Amino acid sequence: MKYFDRAVDLPASWDDFTEGNIYLSKNILDSMERVSDCKPKYFMHYDKEELIACFMLFEKRHNLFTLHKWPNIQAKINFIYLLLSANAPGIKFSQDIGETLNNISGLKAVFNLKEGENLSSFAKGVYLPSMTLANRWESLDEYLDSIRSGYRYRYRKALKLGSVLNKRILKSNEEFTKEMYGLYEQVYNNSDYKLEKLSYDFFKNDFSKIVVFELNNLPVAFVQLIEDKDRLIFEFGGFNYQLNHQYDLYINMLLAIVQYGIENNFKVIDFGQTAEDAKMKLGCKMDNRYIWIGHSNKILNYLIKRGIVYLSYKQKFYNFNVFK
Repeated sequence: MKYFDRAVDLPASWDDFTEGNIYLSKNILDSMERVSDCKPKYFMHYDKEELIACFMLFEKRHNLFTLHKWPNIQAKINFIYLLLSANAPGIKFSQDIGETLNNISGLKAVFNLKEGENLSSFAKGVYLPSMTLANRWESLDEYLDSIRSGYRYRYRKALKLGSVLNKRILKSNEEFTKEMYGLYEQVYNNSDYKLEKLSYDFFKNDFSKIVVFELNNLPVAFVQLIEDKDRLIFEFGGFNYQLNHQYDLYINMLLAIVQYGIENNFKVIDFGQTAEDAKMKLGCKMDNRYIWIGHSNKILNYLIKRGIVYLSYKQKFYNFNVFK
């Protein structure tokens, strides 16, 4: 096992191995280091001379029951997780390395693994599902024509309410303002699952695009997008809760993402996690994600396996019939 304190020091083989997970690229990891208080370490695990796993790890105190509305019980956790709360894992591996990971002292939590990605000796729990929309349209109007009348009426009404808003893409994310950050803070403060609050400087990164909605030249909402080959990823956003109902800001944000994805010919529009009901009503598909938790102490590890349900997300299931 080799480890590094800085992403900039990682060898080229890191990017080769983690290809397919844009968030584990050296460029984005380095950007995250610059705007985060966490001090991650990067591990490369070899079987003889073959690289079989790359992952990042950082330690911080956190509420064990973040995914439930229960009392705040803090514990020191080794997070194998991306610093920006991304809809992707902070690890890539070609074979089960659960036993190796559990040799790391203390409590470990690995987020956002998919079905079939298993870590022996860890307990498997349910995490926030990912929401994706497969693009098959030529325009937003064609998308709206493909959905059932009740949804179409709802979205056309939202677009009408939002027609007074000016929508523009920042030429440079250095234009991101404190007022825009305040909109993100409103969303964060109202969210049920507070894993991590991103810094103001995070939104000034150079690997994303930010679409801003303005009313009388003042920002009232924004969405942050990442272009990953044929995949468009919705990262974060913010909006003015007091104006949300009057201008249907949140629905207009979601429809702006759909429109951007269609007009720029992305095959998949990744809406990330949380707010499953609103995203399912767009026609998104739910893709399950899992959290794996383990402890180097065998007794505590046994107790975690017995109680993993209390650390898991209580997933809801929806049956929206969106398309004609």
